[in-house]
Amino acid sequence: MLRYPIQSSRRCPAQASQIRVVRVMDPAGLHLRRCLAVVNAVRKYEARVTVIGNGQIVDAASILGLLSIAAIPGTELVLSAKGLTADEALDDIANVFADMPTA
Repeated sequence: MLRYPIQSSRRCPAQASQIRVVRVMDPAGLHLRRCLAVVNAVRKYEARVTVIGNGQIVDAASILGLLSIAAIPGTELVLSAKGLTADEALDDIANVFADMPTA
């Protein structure tokens, strides 16, 4: 008879993913300085954030990953977060994109 370890009855409740859609408005697109602002925003929260754009899914905590999206002005990005502070993280990151200058 196989025995499995007893699992604790105290489990973390499953965290539902939160999603936001943002548009790149900076005339220079999603450049290095803006990527750094996104990464710094992500690091403040207990959440795993991904960015989906131009057919790629990248970790929002990775500057190189964000740059690899090659988002030009007008590109829509989908932000997805999961974790204890997912909603707050998405609000903060959406503000980073909202603060972009327009052409």
